[in-house]
Formats: sequence, C-alpha cells, structure tokens
Amino acid sequence: MANKNLIKRAFSVTANLPSQRAEGPLPTGSAMPEPIARQTVPPPDAPAPEERPMRLLESVAAPAETPHAQRLSAGPRTSPGSMLAFMAEQSEVHKEVVELRQRLNAFDGADVVRRLDPALVSVSQWANRDRAHFATEAFARLKAEIDSAGGNIQPIKVRTIASPAQGAPQFEIVYGHRRHQACLELGIPVLALVEEGMKDAQLFVEMDRENREREDLSPWEQGVMYTRALEEGLFPSAKQLAAALGVDMGTVSKARTLSALPREVVDAFASPLDLQFRWGKLLTEALQRDPEGVLERARIVAAQTPRPSSTEALKTLIQRSTGKARPLGSATWLNGEGHQVATMSTDRKGRVTVSVDRLEEGQLRRLIKLLDGFLGVKSE
Repeated sequence: MANKNLIKRAFSVTANLPSQRAEGPLPTGSAMPEPIARQTVPPPDAPAPEERPMRLLESVAAPAETPHAQRLSAGPRTSPGSMLAFMAEQSEVHKEVVELRQRLNAFDGADVVRRLDPALVSVSQWANRDRAHFATEAFARLKAEIDSAGGNIQPIKVRTIASPAQGAPQFEIVYGHRRHQACLELGIPVLALVEEGMKDAQLFVEMDRENREREDLSPWEQGVMYTRALEEGLFPSAKQLAAALGVDMGTVSKARTLSALPREVVDAFASPLDLQFRWGKLLTEALQRDPEGVLERARIVAAQTPRPSSTEALKTLIQRSTGKARPLGSATWLNGEGHQVATMSTDRKGRVTVSVDRLEEGQLRRLIKLLDGFLGVKSE
C-alpha cells in the first residue's frame, strides 16, 4: 500500500511538469515520448518494480539531473504555482513595509535637532532669566566649557515663529537662555531642538520646569515670571498656574511677594538673585510700617561703594528706628504712637539732610544751639 501511494504521488508530480511540446517543436527525427501510463514494458536494465517509485522520486527531488526538474526549480509555471509565488512575494513586501512603518513610528513626535545661527533665535517673551546671570562666574565657566567643546553639547529648545519678518528672528527660546547667550557671544552655532506650533502656556510650563530641575532659578526670578504670566492672562488664577506647573501654592505666593517689592528695594541688594523666599515677608512688613524710611535707606545702600552684602542690606532695610544714628548715615525717629517725626539721610556726596515735622519755637532754638556746638560755628 505504501508503494502504491508513492507511485501516485510521483505520477502527480511528473504530470504537472511542463512538456517538451510547450517548450518548442521536437527535433527532426525525434519521436514523441510515450506517456508514462502507456509504458507497460520496462527496458532491459530497468530496476525491479518495487524500486522504481523511489528512483522516480529521487529524480524529481534532484532538479540538477533532469531538464524538467531544472525548469521546475526556476519557478512555478502553472497558474496555481504562479499565484502562490506572487502571494509569497507580496507577503515579503508587506512584511518589509510593516517593519519600516514601525521604525518610522519610533520617531513620531520627535523634535528636530538642528544647529542654528544664534542671531536668528530671540529671547522668549516669558524669559525668566535676569541679565545678572550673564555676569556671574557660573556663566563664565559655562561659556568656557562650550567654547572648548566647540558648541553646546546639551541642546536648547526653541519654537518656530509664525511668519517672521524679513531679517527678523525665526525662532524663540523655550529654555536654554544661558547656553544661547554663550554661543551668541562666542559667535558659533547653537544646537537646538526645534518644535513647531508650540503654544504660550506649553512654552511657559516647559521653561519653568526645566529651570526648576536645574535648581538655579532664583526665587525673585520665579516671582517675576509668575506675576507676568498672570498679568498677561496666560493662566486665569494663581491656583491654576500652580497646578499647571506642579508647584505648591505657597511657593507661588512667596515668589510673587518678592517680585512685588519696589525697584528701590531690589536695587539695594548686590544682585536680585540673592533675594530669598523668606525675605519677602520681612521686607513687606517693614514697608508697611515705614514705607518712606525703607525706600530712603534702600537708596542710601544702593549708592554705597563698595556695596554691602545682601544680608547686611536686608538688616538695614528692615531695622526698626530707635532714634540712634545709623552707621549708613540714615535714621528715623518715631513718637510714642509710632508716627514718624524726623528723618536723617545722606546723599552720594556725603551731604546730610535732617527733616523734622512740626517743631515748636523752643524746640527749634534748642536744635540750632545743638548744631552750633556740633559744627563749631554760629548760625546766621
């Protein structure tokens, strides 16, 4: 039974092989080979019947031994075979397309990294960096490092500006103002991630979080940034701003207190970057008690050379007036009810001005006498 099945399979294979008639006319004098079904008499050297199916299968499995097998190995010639080959080829193409699509999807949404002319990149309108940063030793070290590396290794991030004017900047910084400034001063291209169509709120959030992760954005700078965002309507409330940035509401409130300080008070410090969160409350309370006195002392401190340290400036600004002369040449006198009755200030040239409210005639005479003795000359 097994030999019969092998014979049937062998006949099935050979029956599907193309005939010589399909390849062209037979040579002159050649006879048409008799179909296998009619070959009832085997040749004298034919193997025994039980060996013929195996030999026949071996001849089919060895394409190099017969012309028919060679044509079969070159490709299917029947319609079903051609269709199978076509489907196999299409399957390989489809597989390659799927692989390429998967590789492309890996880059979907990725930012484009480019080297840009720093002159074509503008500072963000939401910039939270004070110019004082560019005069620090830390910036000088950063600039030297970028110079030695031939450019910034860590890219900044920018967004494209829609419809820029001719010759105007084409990009706006999201974060990386110091790296951009260093490349601008060095006159070398700046490496940047470029994002298309970024909204203002998204830019603000990314800028704040990137700087807070670096822990080098001062409390005063944060306050200026938060206040500007609220004034410009970027967020409807301080609570929503804090939620968007992922910061504590108390931090936002303390930072905004610093940014609300008068400019004279901020200028009294060697650098606004020295202002600390807890100083906001102390300075605000001092301004509420004696606004004119604090402002006057702030102007005196700002005019001193060399400048006192920021801690010393704070002590001077928040000190309570006791009627005693102050080392910095200013003083304020208060009555028993806490009202200011006299002040003394010194300008840049060392001239002293004393201002007294509502002196009676007797008080005025005593003051003149005191001044005569202090100055060593009589008043006229």
